Amino acid sequence: MDKLKLRDGQELAFRVHGEGDPLLLIMGTGADHTFWGANVPGLSERHRVIVYDSRGTGSSGDFARVEDGSAEELAKDAAELLDHLNLGPAHVHGLSLGSVVAQELGLTRPELCRSLGLHGTWCHSDEWFVHMVEGMELALKNGGLPTFIRCATTWILSPEFHARNTEMLRQMERGYAESDAPTRVDGVLAHCHADKIVDTRARLPELKVPTLVTAGERDIQVPPRYGRETVGLVPGARWHLFVGPTSSHCSCFEMAEEWNRTVLDFSESAG
Repeated sequence: MDKLKLRDGQELAFRVHGEGDPLLLIMGTGADHTFWGANVPGLSERHRVIVYDSRGTGSSGDFARVEDGSAEELAKDAAELLDHLNLGPAHVHGLSLGSVVAQELGLTRPELCRSLGLHGTWCHSDEWFVHMVEGMELALKNGGLPTFIRCATTWILSPEFHARNTEMLRQMERGYAESDAPTRVDGVLAHCHADKIVDTRARLPELKVPTLVTAGERDIQVPPRYGRETVGLVPGARWHLFVGPTSSHCSCFEMAEEWNRTVLDFSESAG
């Protein structure tokens, strides 16, 4: 992967695929760029697709402290990457924590954003949400990455996927914990810290970038009610609900064809 040296000396690992209008993909908590594997081939047929390992994951650097983890800091990294590549304004799509990073990028550096896609998103970490994230933290602290990913796949993938793809699931879980560029426990804990402190409600009405908000009907980690609250706060935002038995938190993976088509159609409409 290519590397960018960030403002604090840490490195950000990234890759660029295809040609066309730039499209930046920002992954969620504890996940590196490889989690976009079902989406990059289709999207890069029409866009120059930029994927990267968020700080704390994969081949990128770390936060100085777990408590430094925030969507604001992660958005600064994304902005530095687009500035470095001279590829703004870009269509920016984020999943889960990546969607909150996209919110921050649209609010703080709107000139870098041609459109925003907020997938599996939320704008306020309420008591239930914080409790859910604390459960992920407990798995990390007590069992490390293998226990974390075993618990996480229950939250983010559908029961249908678990039933039909048992061996694939086990390979995914082993690969996450045994990667050549492994994500670190403290990196995921920093992401969890970022998850717990989200509150963009007061600022979202100021967002001027064309915005798409999507949710999975059967997402149990970030239920659709959070996306509906978000879309109601963004002027002119568009809403799309993925439905059916595989409409999980990772609809981008389980329903990749519809997810890609939704992203491409929105990008085209946003100009």
